Amino acid sequence: MSKRALLRTLAVLGVLVVLWGAFALFQKSMSDAPVTLELPKLTIADVDSIELTRPSDTVRLVRSAGAWTVNGHAADQSAVADFVGALADSGATSELIARSASSHGRLGVDSAGRRIVFAKGDRVLLDVIAGSAARSYQSAYLRRDSEPEVYLYRGKLATFTNRALDQWRNRQIASIERDSVSRIVIGRGTRTVTVARADSGWTVGGARADSAAVGRLLTALGDLRAIGFPTAAQMDSIDFAKPRLRLTVLGRGADTLLSLVADSASSGYWVRRAGNPETYQVDFWRMNQITPTDSALRGLPH
Repeated sequence: MSKRALLRTLAVLGVLVVLWGAFALFQKSMSDAPVTLELPKLTIADVDSIELTRPSDTVRLVRSAGAWTVNGHAADQSAVADFVGALADSGATSELIARSASSHGRLGVDSAGRRIVFAKGDRVLLDVIAGSAARSYQSAYLRRDSEPEVYLYRGKLATFTNRALDQWRNRQIASIERDSVSRIVIGRGTRTVTVARADSGWTVGGARADSAAVGRLLTALGDLRAIGFPTAAQMDSIDFAKPRLRLTVLGRGADTLLSLVADSASSGYWVRRAGNPETYQVDFWRMNQITPTDSALRGLPH
């Protein structure tokens, strides 16, 4: 072989070595790239049902006539919107931590996990199984229902995966603007007291009321929320036929803004609003705010 041919052969071999090395590095970089769980970035308009199922219970969120319900009860609309919006959490991260189904039981993503299905009509948009909470509040083990790989997911979505039914329900009982109120009728047992707006200020039972006490009452009516809901067993013992407390709030046009009755409970009151089948649990402190005694409304010592 001539010297020129030898040099040409060596040059070709050198190019091949460089190409092989580049290809090997490319393969290594591809194999070392992190494997992540990609979730669809849905909006609330994309979804009309969400089901969270585990062996002990099922939570069904359904949109009907523009409003969401949860297992037939009024749902917290903002909580549902936040749940769907969490799919687009730009700060969320995930990493592959297991490839085999043998890890599913240990990580809680087997039949004991919570299956989460987002859908619109008959079309499934996302189907994942959430397992044990992992290391922090905003983390969970997730896997797609049809795949064995398990991911450690960190993001807002994880905070919703283990919510109980009551945490999805709408807890707001009333939201009344103070300037819309003209009269409040409070019943405690057989005693009734009326708080009325007058040109000179508020009165209670015809006498001048303590403005600070009435102000606290109106503030409480501005965002009246429940702390919980009765169980089926507790519902059997609730009696609204002879309520312990009664409250009626009238507007400036004598329209009824709120009418509710309350039955006592061990840790507060059971409350029902007229025209609403829901029964709420309200704590003692809040009920005392919205049904104060006449002496409290006059600013007199108890």
